[in-house]
Amino acid sequence: MQQFPFDFNDLPTPTYLVGGWVRDRLLNRQGKYLDLDFVLPENAVETAQEIARKYKAGFVVLDAERKIARVVFKNGTADFAQQMGRSLEEDLGRRDFCMNAIAMECHQLIGDQSIGDGLTREDFIDPFDGIGDLKAKRIRMVAPENLAEDPLRILRGYRQSAQLGFVIEDLTRQVLIKLAPRLKFVAAERVRTELGYLLSINNGSQWMMEAISDRILEDWLPSQHLNLPRFGQIERVISNLLAQFPNLELFFSKHLAGDRYAIVIVKLAALTYSATALESLGLSRAEQRWLVGILRYLPQFINLLDQATPKEQYKFFQSTLEFFPAIATLAFASGYELERISPWLERWLNPNDAIAYPITLITGDDLRKDLGIPPSPQIGEFLESVKIAQVEGKISSRSEAIAFVKSIITY
Repeated sequence: MQQFPFDFNDLPTPTYLVGGWVRDRLLNRQGKYLDLDFVLPENAVETAQEIARKYKAGFVVLDAERKIARVVFKNGTADFAQQMGRSLEEDLGRRDFCMNAIAMECHQLIGDQSIGDGLTREDFIDPFDGIGDLKAKRIRMVAPENLAEDPLRILRGYRQSAQLGFVIEDLTRQVLIKLAPRLKFVAAERVRTELGYLLSINNGSQWMMEAISDRILEDWLPSQHLNLPRFGQIERVISNLLAQFPNLELFFSKHLAGDRYAIVIVKLAALTYSATALESLGLSRAEQRWLVGILRYLPQFINLLDQATPKEQYKFFQSTLEFFPAIATLAFASGYELERISPWLERWLNPNDAIAYPITLITGDDLRKDLGIPPSPQIGEFLESVKIAQVEGKISSRSEAIAFVKSIITY
């Protein structure tokens, strides 16, 4: 059972749990990381501060004007917000979707402090029949003005559809489409984060395609810059690659920035023809470097697929080693057979591969000490020549490397 990080007896009555945790509780979903949202009629920030002090947890005021604070525990976060309006029902009426506008008085859960069973519909405050939407697997807006107030909620509707496997109700979808131009006024950081969440979901690309089809993201991702056929294949391709090469999971789950993983950049690279088309998202330096490198080297990789010499393979790996599986993934999604791509992936996955990871036979110090070569750019050129001779099978030991350099020195 998932444990709450603090005793709800420490909270004033009433204190309401709202939003995502309540929704997921009704769906019998449980994440690894607790994300709790509380609404209090008064003293929300003061209550959060007291909980943080008592449990030696982190504390930050998220919005002083609206009186929202966060307490950070080892296994999750708890946000405390002052009730908006004269009643809890009025507060819930300002939320995005009916399934997220369900609440319960949190003292009902006091006992073993676990997320137990036995709750009935009467235990929940549900003024907009969000429970009915959960049963119907439907996303339905509370009110159009709520979506207009924070346009990021437009994109969040598509993300939550992917996350939960729900369908967006027709009228709600029409409103999302109508309000889409407002999304351009949302800060790039928020849009980037929401896209990261969407593309991290296994079927996120499908709902990304739906959002693009509805022109939700036109101001952020202009359709003329998008490679939709390639992007449409990316989920299947990644799934097939992981089935054949399970160790690639470590690559796709690598953190690049904040909560975003390598898989997000791989999918964004598959989506676009040019890295400049995504500049408006304000990606991190690491993400931008990957995106530019993947798209730059993809055509070269395709040209090398069948007839690359050991030297050409070595040079390509040296330029792309950090993000090579992303290039292979895009080549596969572009229609090139896995049988042609697999040998390259096998090299990249093998830390002892003589071409992708040639061992160092000699160093610049060796050249200075053994051959008296003075420090200069020529040292680097000799070492690179040694590596190429090594991957071509001409040398395989330190003594052979020294002899090789002697043979190419010109005085």
